[in-house]
Amino acid sequence: MEKINLVIIGDIAPAIVKNLIISLEDVFSYEFQVYARIPPPEKCFVEARGQYDATCILDKILRYPGYRVIGIISEDLFVMDFNFVFGLAAPQRGCVVSTFRLRHENPKIFLERLKKEFMHELGHTFGLKHCENNCVMKFSNTVFDVDNKPAKFCDSCSKIIREHLR
Repeated sequence: MEKINLVIIGDIAPAIVKNLIISLEDVFSYEFQVYARIPPPEKCFVEARGQYDATCILDKILRYPGYRVIGIISEDLFVMDFNFVFGLAAPQRGCVVSTFRLRHENPKIFLERLKKEFMHELGHTFGLKHCENNCVMKFSNTVFDVDNKPAKFCDSCSKIIREHLR
């Protein structure tokens, strides 16, 4: 069975990782496993912004093996032309999601946000684009957008995802 490897970057609580893996395995029919724990790469930090370059972080995690490689980082991420991003994906390879702007004092809300953003970014790795339907693939510009979209794929996106799942 092909596995999706998780790279933990920085300080992420083991309980968050465990619950995230369980929730993603409920959606995707792949086994998820923790593959590596690494510190945030210093060369990816952009001092002038006080943030990490998401493209640089993604490049680091894509060096690890796996059917897909996903990274979770506790630091704030950006890409050029955006003040921040919740995550970034490389088609057919992997993705990274930041917990930084998704945090919430209620652990259930926090985990739901993480699940949605991982579903979204993994959706991109399976060829999905941003969707205008009531769908997890809807673009999120704010955490309120994340909260207001469902933790599910619409019918159109589900059809594409099912082609990749066993």
